[in-house]
Order: sequence, then C-alpha cells, then structure tokens
Amino acid sequence: MANELAHDLMCTLWEKTTEETGMKMALSRDLNKWEMGGDSNSDRAADSADNSNSTGSDREYIPQEYRFEVQDGIESTDSDFQDLVDRMIPVNRGKSKRVLATIDAKGLRDPQRRTKVAEGFARDIANAIDVVCYREMIDSATMVIQNTGDFEYNTGIDAETLMLNYGLGAYSKKLFLSNKDYAKVAKELGVASRDTLVNDAISRAKIPDLATFDTMRSDYLLSLAASSATGVTVNGTQEHTVSTYDANDFYLDNRSMTLNLTGATTANMPVGTKFTIDGVNFVHPETRQDSGELLTFTVKVAANGAPEVYPALVASGPYRNASAIASTGAAVTVLNISNSAPSLFYTPESTVL
Repeated sequence: MANELAHDLMCTLWEKTTEETGMKMALSRDLNKWEMGGDSNSDRAADSADNSNSTGSDREYIPQEYRFEVQDGIESTDSDFQDLVDRMIPVNRGKSKRVLATIDAKGLRDPQRRTKVAEGFARDIANAIDVVCYREMIDSATMVIQNTGDFEYNTGIDAETLMLNYGLGAYSKKLFLSNKDYAKVAKELGVASRDTLVNDAISRAKIPDLATFDTMRSDYLLSLAASSATGVTVNGTQEHTVSTYDANDFYLDNRSMTLNLTGATTANMPVGTKFTIDGVNFVHPETRQDSGELLTFTVKVAANGAPEVYPALVASGPYRNASAIASTGAAVTVLNISNSAPSLFYTPESTVL
C-alpha cells in the first residue's frame, strides 16, 4: 500500500513537472519539435560513440529536398543526366537535462512541498533548455544585420528584406528581440508620430509586430563576444562539393565545411564569429542569381587555421549558394566587432528541438 501511494504521488510529481516545463519555456517552446525514435539509424553514425546507449545518444537524419539544373532543348546525351544527391541533416540526441533530488515519504504526503518541488524542477529544466536553444541559434546564425548603433524598429524591415533575398519570402517569420533591443524599440515608438500605431508602446512598453515578423521578447540576455581577428585571409582556393556520402560511406553533412584561413585562431575567431569573404556573394536559392551582397559565414567549430564554418561554400551546381569560390588571399571581414546581446530573426523551420 505504501509503495502504491509513493508510486501514485511520484507519477503526479512527474506529470506536474512536465506540464510546468512546457508552460515556462520562452524561445524553445516556439520551436518545432523533432520526434526521434529509439536507437535510430545506429549503424549510420560515423562514430560509434554518437550512438552509445550509455550516454542516451542516437542519431536520425532529416532528408532535404532535391534540386536540379534546368537545361535547354529537347535533345539529350548521357552527360545531361544529373545525379540524385541525398542530403541528410543529422539529428543527434546528444544533450540530456536532468535534476536529481530526494524526497521522503513525509514529503510526498505534503501537497505544498510536492507542488514546490515540481515547480522548481520545471523552472530550472526549462531555463536550461531555453539557454541551449538561444545559444545555438546565436552561434549558428548565418544571416546577419550588422548594427553599429541602437536597434531601431525599422531594422526589422532590413531583416525582412535580407530574408526575402535569401529566398524565405514564403515562410512565416519570427523576431526574438533581446530585452535591451525591445526596450529601445518601445521607447522609440513611444515618442513617434501619432499617425503610427503606438498605443501599446506608450501605455505598456509593448511593441507591435515589426514588418511581417511575429515579435517576441527575451526574458534574459545572452551575449555574442566581439572577435579580435584582424588581417585574416583565405589560405588556398576552396569550395565544398555537395555529395551524399563521405569517404567512409556515411551520410555527409553538407551544411558545413572546413575553411583554411591564415591568421585564424581559436582565440580570435571563437565559435559564433560572423564574417564575410571578399568577392563571395550569396545567391538566391530559387533563381540562383547573384544578390550583390556578401555571404555571411559563422564559425561552428573553432580551430587554429582551419575552423569549421556554416554554411559550406558551394559555387556551382543546383545547390550553389555562393557567387564564387573562396580565392587564395581574399580578405576576411569580421562582423561582430563589439560585444552585444543579439536579437534573432528566423523561420520556425530553421531550428528544431
């Protein structure tokens, strides 16, 4: 009977924790959830450690769409046939959040204590998950609006235009403002002309949706540190070749590449560093036309002389995202030159939890 009572109360405690966790998440609750199966694709990982049950890890792959080059004419030769490239994004169950605590039988019989324990679990787990998502999105972002002054409400228009030029016009858009940027926008709108719809900004320091973004506000701040890199250049002509498999016949993650850079170190170009390469513009993914604007890269894995960067630079073929290859000696310009608490603009599909 005592065991049954403890079981029932512990189950209630767990249900209360998961319910509260779902309610308290801010950024992470707005992200799409990827449902993973058990021990999935365990024979597909390049490193057996990625699938070790002792760490609770396993891997699945999200397939991406096929793209092709459209050809002229009605007569074909063998060389006209195009390969099918299976681009797969690996999803690793590599992070687990937990809280270990003890509660005795007397505590289980105390409704107030059970409630407070569940709320404490939920609050701290939810915050930990949210920080992981926020940090990952800051470090992985490859669309950047560099702002040397205060954030202004019309910066949302610049962000929207950039997303349109990246081919994201048909997607819903989210704007997650750091609370410092949110406050600046609210104050700016609060003294704007009465012709502007600013009632909420005046009375409640609440801003309306900006441009076509669903606008949210952060409850805390995460920073992107300034990079100290100067004089960095491309070391050797480089680009990425999109393919299904790597040299070991495992699925290749085509999102990133190793980029050889003279002058880059783990100290001056840490994870999250945003930079451009002279002469390398981004192309519209649908029309494949040169945008006339430099492609932004971000350091995903810092390394001396050879960081791993997003996105992989592809200058030819149906998956091209760049107007030219990275040429030897091309100058690298770092964008995050001051410490900041960046805001995020994104599509819900860009990040999954």
